[in-house]
Amino acid sequence: MKKKILAALLGSAILISNTVWAAEQDVSLNTVLTEALAKNPTVLEAEKNWLGEQNKITPAKTLPNPKFGIMQDDIPAGTLDMGKGMMTTYSVSQEFMYPGKLSLMGKMAQNNADMSRSEYVEKKLQVYMEAKQAYYDALYAGKALTIERENQQLMGQLVQIAQVNYATGMVPLQDALKAQTEYSTMTTELLDMAAMESVAKSKINVLMGRNPNTPIQVSEDFPAPPPNFDLDKLQARAIAEKPALQGMLYKVEMAKNGVDLAKKQKKPDFALEFKYNDKKPAGMGESENTWSIELMTMLPVWSGKNRAEVKGAQAGLESAQASYEAMKNMTGLDVQMALTKAQSAWRQIDLYQKNIIPQAEQTYQASLVSYTNGKVDVMTVLENLRTLRNTKLAQYKARIDYEMALAELEKAVGKPLFSGISL
Repeated sequence: MKKKILAALLGSAILISNTVWAAEQDVSLNTVLTEALAKNPTVLEAEKNWLGEQNKITPAKTLPNPKFGIMQDDIPAGTLDMGKGMMTTYSVSQEFMYPGKLSLMGKMAQNNADMSRSEYVEKKLQVYMEAKQAYYDALYAGKALTIERENQQLMGQLVQIAQVNYATGMVPLQDALKAQTEYSTMTTELLDMAAMESVAKSKINVLMGRNPNTPIQVSEDFPAPPPNFDLDKLQARAIAEKPALQGMLYKVEMAKNGVDLAKKQKKPDFALEFKYNDKKPAGMGESENTWSIELMTMLPVWSGKNRAEVKGAQAGLESAQASYEAMKNMTGLDVQMALTKAQSAWRQIDLYQKNIIPQAEQTYQASLVSYTNGKVDVMTVLENLRTLRNTKLAQYKARIDYEMALAELEKAVGKPLFSGISL
């Protein structure tokens, strides 16, 4: 009866598992990256900010709107009838800046828009790297889950061997209990790993602009080539193309234009006003029409104010230049660190594949045979099984670390290098 109930429960579990699996959507690395760059909310926000700054360029280099006025003059006291005024004046005025000021203001607005675009591309690059990292986190969690399941199967075999050895009097009851305890502990670890995989997949969904609960299944993809890169060429490319550095150059250019504009503030601005007067002389039936024109100028007499503006603008320029140099130096260091990290992970991958994993497998198999023959205790077999599991995970982790290091390298350089995706 118990066997029938167990079989029914197992069948239900398999059916549920197959149903969930069928509902999952297989996503490749390229799908994750493409959708994240197109739909991630922070990327869309940065794009709209850039478009907003673009639309500030034309207003910045355009003259102020002209003014139109109507004035009724000499309205007799004791009345609110404006029609009884002796003269009506119509005026149109326009303010003009000293030549060159508007042009500089337009250039500064363009520089600001270019900075905003660099921030937009840099945000896309950040999301690109985060999406890659989340993808490989999910891939690693899934692989760890698979390896742990395989190890639990091996542990199940060890439990059976321990029970047989105990039944024949070859080992004490403690060995069988230890093997069973380890098997149960693995079940708990499997639940933890499944939870880690679920969280990693939720992060992928969030980066792709999806509901975090959307069921997905990541497919294994390791597109990066061996790390045979020229460090000097990568650093030169980063300095020439990294969006954040380009943004700093635009900031320096804007600061230079700010200095020129501050120097021009000591030049006068103008206002031109045209007036048309419709005058009604007392006792006369016809009005006398006159017109006038007025030119006004702003007198920049407070020279101390202008000197302070120029010094402030110059300080801003020097600050921007220093920030650019600091970022340029840090970019070169970031490229070097990411490349070194990638090369180290690549060496580990080779070492695990050729030496460590084969040795761990041989050691485990040898200890299992020895335990079956009663030559070693169960703790030796358990320790060798853990070592085998850890080396398999470490080898896969090295592959993941290599891909993540190259994602950091792409961010340091400022451009995708291996995915075929353009920003």
